[in-house]
Amino acid sequence: MAILKKMLSWKFVIGLILILIFLGALAVGLYYYQSYQKVLKNPEIVTKQEVDWLQEKIGKIVQVPSDEAPSTATVLDKDKIKDQEFFANAENGDKILIYSKAKKAILYRPSSNKVIEIMPIALDNQQNANKGATTANIKIALYNGSTTEGITNTAETNIKNKIVNSEISAKEKASKTDYKESIVVDISGSKADQAKAIADVVGGTVGALPGGEKKPDADILVILAK
Repeated sequence: MAILKKMLSWKFVIGLILILIFLGALAVGLYYYQSYQKVLKNPEIVTKQEVDWLQEKIGKIVQVPSDEAPSTATVLDKDKIKDQEFFANAENGDKILIYSKAKKAILYRPSSNKVIEIMPIALDNQQNANKGATTANIKIALYNGSTTEGITNTAETNIKNKIVNSEISAKEKASKTDYKESIVVDISGSKADQAKAIADVVGGTVGALPGGEKKPDADILVILAK
């Protein structure tokens, strides 16, 4: 009888332990389920979690800015953007991280944990201040200030390949054809950083609008020399 009571006592203890373990697992599962539902109902949490995850993964491969959170986007149709150098090797599902302060864009592939491309960008700082990081296009007018045919086409290709968010709004002849050096003019008066980035691409310098040249309907004017 004593042995039977002892066996029953052990069975009770083991059963109680199993019940406690089950209740503990149920509580943990309920907590995570509620947290998951909260995340689903709050897109901002989803976005922040994705950004944090991307930052951590990419930060193990290349150095990323530590003083700002990037804007993110996903490549949905690579065929529509494959003509841009930045997206030349993109695949659907790739992630784009845009750092407005650092003026850098990163193309990352989660499926293989690889950084596919890194490129400088020229963001509109005023729009960034008002709306957060943005990829709004910078309108650029190209003037041919030389006698070389097709020079604006070459510049357009180079700018689009090197400046992710650029838009060529006009290609015309300058008022004269003997410019010795390419000049980049900040027509807007508020895009000095962007003008400098474009000047680096075309091998020119940032300057004022030369006398005799008409002001284009653009943010930045590039007068190309031979």
